[in-house]
Amino acid sequence: MAIFLFASFILASAQGPSAPGKPLPPGPMQARVKAACTSCHNTTRITEQHMTREQWSTQLEKMEGLGAVIPDEDREGFLNYLTKNFGPTKGAGKKTN
Repeated sequence: MAIFLFASFILASAQGPSAPGKPLPPGPMQARVKAACTSCHNTTRITEQHMTREQWSTQLEKMEGLGAVIPDEDREGFLNYLTKNFGPTKGAGKKTN
């Protein structure tokens, strides 16, 4: 019974990729970031984060460990885009998940 309740909680709290989320700002990596990240969660998971470049790098590594595909040649572009649009100065405070 405990496993069922735990699984129900996880499913209920997960952000499905079908939920539209907040739009990502325009930029040269917008489409690639959206494609890599929204197969598992919606864009709000990204737009609510305000992290340093180092924290975004750590987050990308974490997401790759969970199955996200981020080509090596796009990594710098991802970090530039995420830090520019969702860096610590873009929000009231930084939040990491």
